[in-house]
Amino acid sequence: MIEVKDLCKRYDGRTVLDGISAAFGPGEVVALVGPSGGGKSTLLRCLNGLEPFDGGSVRVGDDMLEPGDTRAQGERLWRIRRRVGFVFQQWHLFAHRTALGNVTEAPIHVKGLGPKEATEQGRALLAKVGLSHREQAYPSELSGGEQQRVAIARALAMEPEVLLLDEPTSALDPERVGELVDLLARLRTDGLTLVAVTHEMRFARELASRMLVLHGGHIIEEGPPSQLLASPRHERTRAFLGLDRVAGLPPLGS
Repeated sequence: MIEVKDLCKRYDGRTVLDGISAAFGPGEVVALVGPSGGGKSTLLRCLNGLEPFDGGSVRVGDDMLEPGDTRAQGERLWRIRRRVGFVFQQWHLFAHRTALGNVTEAPIHVKGLGPKEATEQGRALLAKVGLSHREQAYPSELSGGEQQRVAIARALAMEPEVLLLDEPTSALDPERVGELVDLLARLRTDGLTLVAVTHEMRFARELASRMLVLHGGHIIEEGPPSQLLASPRHERTRAFLGLDRVAGLPPLGS
């Protein structure tokens, strides 16, 4: 579905992604984890052309993004964004639109759906994320967890094959994290590919089929969460997970 090859990205002379190669298959749930500044969110944003890059390529199906200004890649970029949705960390809902209005905006103005069809689809999506009772609420009237669910429904309204999520648990308490995991698990059963940047290991452990650990612009380790969380091979992964600190603690009562 998505193939990344030798991806390089620099900011002001600093290398953020240093020749990364990876693939994300249909129906996979992949967690991007690792220390802050390792390149996770930058990689995520490159996958659907939100971030231009300096070298390598990103292929989505038959369409390929190349180095340089992604806006110049016109039709290819449009097709990729139809297939690869994005849920931002801050959600970016339209403050002047209701929950339903946020979900129907893109189908009407981008896909060209009629208002009736878009409204029916929007209501079905809000029901899918458990917000049928909040369709007329404005973002200021919604909790953080509810706003996030609206953002997910809005992304799903474009019927993507892949959903990218940037720190989806960052504003949620533990109970809401569990609800989000349950929601995304249901979406996974529909065949949707999910790629998420997260620092929440519970999220990765319960939902992901594979983890990629990024550090210094490189993928330093990858594998199933059960393996990486229990016995990571790379010392930087162990440090990120706090395993070395735990191992060095004296026994209780000593």
